[in-house]
Amino acid sequence: MSTIFRNFKRTGVTRPLRYAINIGFFSGLFWSCARMISYYCNFTNEPVSFLIRNWLNEEQILTGFGQTIGSLSFIAFSIVASVLYMWFFRNLRGAWPGLWYGLGWWGILFGIGPILGFTHIQTGVGFTLAMTDLCLFIVWGLFIGYSIAFEFTDEASREPAKMT
Repeated sequence: MSTIFRNFKRTGVTRPLRYAINIGFFSGLFWSCARMISYYCNFTNEPVSFLIRNWLNEEQILTGFGQTIGSLSFIAFSIVASVLYMWFFRNLRGAWPGLWYGLGWWGILFGIGPILGFTHIQTGVGFTLAMTDLCLFIVWGLFIGYSIAFEFTDEASREPAKMT
């Protein structure tokens, strides 16, 4: 019986790819729900399914099917983004790199997005609508970046426990 439980014992070594996929999945799940709530409360004019706008028309995007597929696409996007962060930036310390990472993704998606058809050109929108998208992406990037940075740069948690 002890051999069964020995396989589940934490060895103290983090598998980077598995950890990044987990962080990406949960960040995508949580922040897609936050985007959905923001859209339905009219804080933003981009639904959670904005990433699949090229494959579905505007009527389908706003249906339950479109929102579900949009949430799944945002989860997949978050997994890819967290794996990229893990590969390139996991040794950076603190929250600032994650904040800039989210700001960078916002710039890419809302700067190049209208050219590729993902997002609409944001002209004439109010301050609240523009700031909601910006803040959601900043906090999304902060979640990914700080979670990964804390796991890979926190040396205090790897110290052996002192006997008292």
